[in-house]
Amino acid sequence: MNEDDAVTNGEDTAASDLDLSLEELEFKNYCEANDFDCDEAAMEEDDRKDFVKIKKRFIKAIREKRAVVDGKKVIYTVSENSPEGMAGTKITISRPNGRTLLAMDGYKDTMQQTKLAAYMAALCRIPRNDIQKITGLDKKDHQFIQDIAILFLTE
Repeated sequence: MNEDDAVTNGEDTAASDLDLSLEELEFKNYCEANDFDCDEAAMEEDDRKDFVKIKKRFIKAIREKRAVVDGKKVIYTVSENSPEGMAGTKITISRPNGRTLLAMDGYKDTMQQTKLAAYMAALCRIPRNDIQKITGLDKKDHQFIQDIAILFLTE
């Protein structure tokens, strides 16, 4: 096996990590800590495209100092584009637990966006009756939390 094979087989990740920016490394570490499959080469085309979009937004949020990875969770600072009272607020996005999965119960099958918003709120440990704290966020902030929710829902 040559050196290139070792890298593609994951045997020399330290060498390949040297080519990553700090933000990319943070994203990779977050994915690995949460058991997300981040091997783009092994993904089907549509899945890879979606994953790359999520990765780009995540890396941008880190560069803009809106997202800080803390092991298995992310501390996200809501942008100034969100409503007053939420702008500047720090939201901790945690791994799902039983409450997170139950958050989607009780909604009709036609209420997919509401189910997703409830799941996102639960990831942020926001009570179900405060779901407007998620749904009222600016698109940029909402999208970041939604991206993490999708990573968990598709793992």
